[in-house]
Amino acid sequence: MHPQRDIYGDTGDGGVRLGGGAARWHLYDDRVDLAPHEPAARRTRFDAELLPFVADLDACALAVIDVQNDFCSPGGWTDRSGLDHTACRAAVPGAVRAVRAARRHRIPVLWIYWHNRPDLRNLGAPTLWSFKHRRNQRGIGEELDRGRVLTAGSWGAELVDELKELVEPEDIRVSKFRMNGFHGTHLDQVLRSQGIRTLFLAGVNVDQCVSATMEEAYFLDYGVVLVEDATATSSPGYCKEAVIFNAKQCWGFVTTTDRFAEPTPEPVPGG
Repeated sequence: MHPQRDIYGDTGDGGVRLGGGAARWHLYDDRVDLAPHEPAARRTRFDAELLPFVADLDACALAVIDVQNDFCSPGGWTDRSGLDHTACRAAVPGAVRAVRAARRHRIPVLWIYWHNRPDLRNLGAPTLWSFKHRRNQRGIGEELDRGRVLTAGSWGAELVDELKELVEPEDIRVSKFRMNGFHGTHLDQVLRSQGIRTLFLAGVNVDQCVSATMEEAYFLDYGVVLVEDATATSSPGYCKEAVIFNAKQCWGFVTTTDRFAEPTPEPVPGG
């Protein structure tokens, strides 16, 4: 067997191979190397749980999900539904820090958000039911004081002001119509065409759209990193706790904005 395809084989420097070929990771006692296959000049170690990991910054991106007025602003859909929009808004300062850190690292920023068709023809009954459990409850696409809920062109579908001012022309924007940011969108194609293999995730609601996108990224074999303090939800606290537990036990890694902002350079293997 070719040594690079010897899954669980010895890496020769104290590690164990996970996966094969160029997509392999190397597991050590003190870290996971997500980019051992080439001498990348921008190899960087991030502190995280369950273990620190090493990634190539040129293969990383930050995705900010659904930090929109309808979820995070007074008068938006969450607020008008009787839920606590300030709980979602708690993600905003962390998301701002994460975006600024991404700019310093010179890694792409992706803005993923609900921008539904005005005629709702790409939303099936199960998705509509998720957000309209009573006849008098306002669902996706229905009118509120400041426009239609999460509809392209509406105030509610816009990013909150603190993040809107951080958007740059070269940023990638992905409009979605399900909780999962990959479903029916060009997100996977964009990431693969840009050579992205590790995805940092921020946004709301962490137990719905963020977690659904994170899990799909994992299923597609991306390295996924939840930036804990750049996420929030209007759900009960245990919902976020469960997402964090699963993120570090199953889907990938969990870090914070401080650790994302202050990584350490990692030597090239064998260097």
